[in-house]
Amino acid sequence: MSDVKILKSIDITSYTIMGTGIGVLFSVLFSIILLIAIGILNAQSIGVVAYIIPTIIVGTIMCSIYNRFAEGYLYNWLTKRMNPITFELNDEKEITKISTVPTALIASIITTILVILLCAITIFIAPIIISAIVQTLMFSGQTVMAFALYQVAAMIMQPSFIAMSIIGSFIITFVFTLIATYIYNLLGSKGKGIILDLSKDGAMTSLNSIDPVSLIIVLTVISLIFNIILAIITLISGGNAYQALGNIVGGLINGVIGGGLLAIFYNFLATKLGKLKIELIDN
Repeated sequence: MSDVKILKSIDITSYTIMGTGIGVLFSVLFSIILLIAIGILNAQSIGVVAYIIPTIIVGTIMCSIYNRFAEGYLYNWLTKRMNPITFELNDEKEITKISTVPTALIASIITTILVILLCAITIFIAPIIISAIVQTLMFSGQTVMAFALYQVAAMIMQPSFIAMSIIGSFIITFVFTLIATYIYNLLGSKGKGIILDLSKDGAMTSLNSIDPVSLIIVLTVISLIFNIILAIITLISGGNAYQALGNIVGGLINGVIGGGLLAIFYNFLATKLGKLKIELIDN
């Protein structure tokens, strides 16, 4: 038997803290892999990478705080004005079905708003930063690099490029989320949905843990199908067959590793930073 639940709101504080914590763990792992890879390829460059690693981690913290807070706030704001995300939860705490159109619509609107904010920041702040970098490169004799940076900046500042970025972010997010939820619902109907450990916490519901195996299966299948579609598009457009095969293998690896690490990181941080809290109501 399944109960239909409405995701009415997200606790912004717990969502921001958990999202930032997971982002930091991924950035630390990435930094370690980068350090090892550079050490193997060019040991003399390890010192340079050691200076870059703190920048990667601090940048991840800043971006994660902003993005997670904005996502949580925008979701709570949007659900008061449009249909929220709903899902079916069976007795085994397995999500068997997720609403398709509402999920895709909310995800695409949130992404588009974030892109608009990013474009606004780019228009007002980026020219100052880019101008300073270009002048520094010119004074240091890096004329070619300075000119290349100037050309890239000129392109991304074009109104047509900004407009296409905003429109494209909405369309791509909507289509991909719609496909992903449809694939998920097929998996859920076969008993392969994500299994969650939930508990009531006053008016909110706490997400105690995520079953790693179920999350790996879902993310691997979705990632694999998306990359197969991209591989087909690559082949049709005249791309290399090895590149297309690499995309498929990469999608498989990303799903397995990414899904496993995401569940492991969440379950670990839930005991250290506190659990994610959401407001669920019966439909």
